[in-house]
Amino acid sequence: MGGINHFDRANLPSKQSIALLCEDILHLLFPGFFSEEAISTEELPDAAKEIIIKIARRMEREIAVSLRNDTTEHGTHKEKAVTITECFFQGIPDVRALLKTDVEAAYAGDPAARSLEEIVLAYPGLEAIAIQRSAHLLYGQEVPLIPRMMTEWAHSRTGIDIHPGARIGSHFFYRPWHGRRHR
Repeated sequence: MGGINHFDRANLPSKQSIALLCEDILHLLFPGFFSEEAISTEELPDAAKEIIIKIARRMEREIAVSLRNDTTEHGTHKEKAVTITECFFQGIPDVRALLKTDVEAAYAGDPAARSLEEIVLAYPGLEAIAIQRSAHLLYGQEVPLIPRMMTEWAHSRTGIDIHPGARIGSHFFYRPWHGRRHR
């Protein structure tokens, strides 16, 4: 059954690994919000370093796997995966700055919001945009499969589908409408 069987995972990233990667990225983007243990200000640098190492290892491995079928690439896939991962981390401060404006926009745009913390913890739109903004960093480097897998992971959790190639400016707020449809 061509197209639905794939016995050699040589060029396919792991769905489970990408899901874990997305969870770790949320931990990095929102320190203290997506973990069960409280993080003190003093612990933050060590905690950030630990999560960065965890993300880098997983990301490098999955990117190298996804690049294996690219026959135009010079050098090893591992080397390119390391370079892409380094570029990803260079973009994280900008992603965090944009997410800060997104949280502010959600707070300003929703009169029911009681705090910025509520938005980070309870608004699915913020989680979807956080993963999309992160996936967009990889999409811009033409990483196959992984950016789409990341946004589909967020879609499955939030019901919000944002393509990894979408260019989204600052102060983005998405709140799904759950009202009744009229015919």
